[in-house]
Amino acid sequence: MIVLRCFRLDRVNFAIKNYIEQFMKKDFIENRPTNVRQFLLEECTKKEEPIIFVLTPGVDPTEELKRIAEEKTGKGLEAISMGRGQSKRAKQSLADAAESGSWVFLANCHLSISLLPELETTIDSVLKEQVNENFRLILSANSHPDFSISLL
Repeated sequence: MIVLRCFRLDRVNFAIKNYIEQFMKKDFIENRPTNVRQFLLEECTKKEEPIIFVLTPGVDPTEELKRIAEEKTGKGLEAISMGRGQSKRAKQSLADAAESGSWVFLANCHLSISLLPELETTIDSVLKEQVNENFRLILSANSHPDFSISLL
């Protein structure tokens, strides 16, 4: 591949994919859509582990999450689109949902990058308290270079 890179830079990605497919597994190079319903209903999640969806343009999991939350808990989902002025509401919703066992969806976290360190502290403090077994925290964001690595 080094020689290939010297002469045909445009073919290196193709060669790497072929190498991985031949010597490893095809799973490492295929993109498969995530089945949100299967993931959330098969007990793959825990109350103390927030779920973060890194979205691609045109994807909005809100309606699917609402249906799954209603099915799973009977309490529904509180969806908050993060942006200016939503900090206080998000913190209060987290505390209330942790106590009652409902689900909170903080959408578009990339719109409030400066709030993320504060939100992370709030999440940590809420999860240290007694949390209802049904509680789930779900976040979504578009890819952003300044997104909090520690939150991921």
